[in-house]
Amino acid sequence: MRGSPDQGLLVRVPASSANLGSAFDTAALALDLYLEVQCLWIPEGGVEMAYQGPDSEQVPLGQDNLICRAMAEVTGEAAGGVRLAVRSQIPIGVGLGSSAAALVAGVLIGGEMDGEGHSREELLGVAARLEGHPDNAAAALLGGFVVAAHSPSEVLTRRTDLPSQLRFVIATPALALPTSASRAVLPSSYDREDVTWNLQRAALLTAAFFSDPVSLTPELFSDRLHQGRRAQLVPGIADCLDVRHPDLLGVFLSGAGSSVVGVVRGSEGEVSELFREAFAGAGISASTRVASGDNLGAQLRRIEIPA
Repeated sequence: MRGSPDQGLLVRVPASSANLGSAFDTAALALDLYLEVQCLWIPEGGVEMAYQGPDSEQVPLGQDNLICRAMAEVTGEAAGGVRLAVRSQIPIGVGLGSSAAALVAGVLIGGEMDGEGHSREELLGVAARLEGHPDNAAAALLGGFVVAAHSPSEVLTRRTDLPSQLRFVIATPALALPTSASRAVLPSSYDREDVTWNLQRAALLTAAFFSDPVSLTPELFSDRLHQGRRAQLVPGIADCLDVRHPDLLGVFLSGAGSSVVGVVRGSEGEVSELFREAFAGAGISASTRVASGDNLGAQLRRIEIPA
């Protein structure tokens, strides 16, 4: 279905941080860094795309772009007759859900173009399948704190809002950690004791987010499945994971890395400095930013184009 030349779509999708230490490939939360896509209809076929944001050299401007791939997956045909203006605040390849945000934006646009009345559950299934796992996609689409799992026929999710008193200190080292490399260091099987360790903490972590997030403690983020192995790939990550502060409720590797996220209830500046010092002690420079949670998730609205 084509849109009218005097109308367009505006999609806004939040960044996301997944795994949360113990909740490996299970949970994620949405952050107030955003990908915005304006979609306009044009008479010519094909795709015109412009991108403004970090890491522009890594962003293909055509059918290979994740937004276009997700659109095509929903509509059943290559994206065409659209002009996409993309603006992003989400750095690429550092564990903040840039690919999930692009895929969610694409399935939402594709759903509007298709005109088949797809539910958000259906569109989440498409995005999660393209992403390979459901946690980032679920947080980007639904917002808040999300736990997610694949079933044979759908993505199962539960979500809750993130309280305003929680802030998230993001430390990103000046050394990327490709997801392929981060995945490659993980074993094909785990010791039962280590799996039980993570299951216990992931269950408690989820319960805390749903009942009393300010009661979170660093122990709930403790992990034996992935963080230790991945931390060896980037100097300073292990030291960041060991940082403690009275206002630091937990710290974890964001997604597959290389960013580290601290959950705080204050003292954002002090915790930021501790993270930078941890990386500096390993000879790695790092930037920090402070984010809030996003509870709205992906938003889509039609816009009028002035004549």
